[in-house]
Amino acid sequence: MATPTAAPSKSESLVKSPGARSRIPNQWHPLALSQELRRHWRLRGPLVALEGLVALTAIQGAIFVVPALPKSWLQQGAITPFTDFTIPAVALGVVCGGSALLALVTVVTRPWIGALASIVAGLIMVGFEAVEIAVVGFTPMLYPAQPQAWLQPFYLAVGAAMSVLGGYLWWVLARSFRLVPIEERPRRQ
Repeated sequence: MATPTAAPSKSESLVKSPGARSRIPNQWHPLALSQELRRHWRLRGPLVALEGLVALTAIQGAIFVVPALPKSWLQQGAITPFTDFTIPAVALGVVCGGSALLALVTVVTRPWIGALASIVAGLIMVGFEAVEIAVVGFTPMLYPAQPQAWLQPFYLAVGAAMSVLGGYLWWVLARSFRLVPIEERPRRQ
């Protein structure tokens, strides 16, 4: 009578490769990459949502909102490097919105690259808001009764969250990827 053995865990499970006589570990199976891409959606989902929000609102804001702002706002901050809103609008739409859109696409298609792109896009957003605070002033202090004044701290928090979630995704993906020495790899027959 055969003795019962414990079932292999999910990470140790073996998958029969199509057309091959031997069984190879799941991590080396050709379909393992697509299985791996489907993992971590509890982390990637909120990251995609934040990046989509930033991409949509930054591009829309650069086209419709920033050009309509009063030019007097450019002189109420600590520094005054701009004479009009052309450079800030381009920076908001192309740099902030474009980097968030790139991060969104790469998080969905190539999570390893997307994690790094999310960190960079979040830092770009935080940097843009820091420059905006220096040029325009901290709007919750200047206009506390206006709801739009709270967009600066909101997008500072969103940019920070994108960087933190991107860093955490990178860390999770790096932990799940295991390098195996050549002598331990299964041989193809």
